[in-house]
Amino acid sequence: MSKQFELLQPPSDGISKLRFHPTDDTKLLVSSWDQQVRLYDAQQNQLVASHHDHRAAVLDTVFGSNGAFSGGLDRRVLAWESYSHTREIGCHDGEISALEYVSSGNMLLSGSWDRTLRAWDSRAQDGAALIAKLDVEERIYSMSARESLLAVALAGRKILIYDTRKFDAPIEVRESSLKFPTRCVKLMPSGLGFVCSSVEGRVSVEYLNGATKSNYAFKCHRQPAEDNVDLVYPVNTVAFHPVHHTFVTGGSDGAVSLWDPDNKKRLKHYQGYPTSISALDFNASGNMLAVASSYTYEEGEKDHPPDSIWIKPMAENEARPKAKKH
Repeated sequence: MSKQFELLQPPSDGISKLRFHPTDDTKLLVSSWDQQVRLYDAQQNQLVASHHDHRAAVLDTVFGSNGAFSGGLDRRVLAWESYSHTREIGCHDGEISALEYVSSGNMLLSGSWDRTLRAWDSRAQDGAALIAKLDVEERIYSMSARESLLAVALAGRKILIYDTRKFDAPIEVRESSLKFPTRCVKLMPSGLGFVCSSVEGRVSVEYLNGATKSNYAFKCHRQPAEDNVDLVYPVNTVAFHPVHHTFVTGGSDGAVSLWDPDNKKRLKHYQGYPTSISALDFNASGNMLAVASSYTYEEGEKDHPPDSIWIKPMAENEARPKAKKH
């Protein structure tokens, strides 16, 4: 199996999100605090295109049907059409923290610290793009869309589940079983539930109403310290394997773990990255994992390794769940 490699020409400041294209195995989108959005060919290790049209840090980016979208601290939603030019789709009254794209309706979803969730017609021109604006009770921290489902994680540990086909009120409202603020929410490929990670070294696996499986949570991304006390790290990011439906977590301990949610087991532990893992994503075939190693400022301003993106080839069975022992 070929070894993992570091992408050339990485961002120069904090990496906020990595996204592989939903069908093209090689295209990788990256947003970062240096106000740029970059498109890489992950297989060829090549920076293909970039834009610098945001006026502040970019917190999220997502592929659309013909290019990409991005949003961040300048409160603007930008479309990057054909990866050549940008145009403003709309804006929020606060910083934009999360984006998702629903291809069936060409709908872009944006979540903000202004406590709104907005839906945009990504094809509309001249400011007529806003389809819906939903008020939520707290700032939006993280979102995850899969087909017609959308999970929204709020400050205050609330999780909202929407059906994007009738986008008026959530179909489920629940409180995260984790006792500390949510860092990331990710819907399962099956659509039966979601995984949630917190700042306090824990992950919960939670099922939607009607599912027959029971919820559970577990500790992770911790290191033993003196006097039987663990050093506890935030779990910043979660990504599901598209084929085997196992998932990876990335923590501020600089490690990535691979989990089997059905058998409740850790399958692999990848460590030795230079600093905090800020973002993860598998490509569409599941044969590459992109890992962003980027200091996430838990310990304030300090010297830290430069930001880096690693492409880890995944062997065919590496992310496969182990057969249950009878």
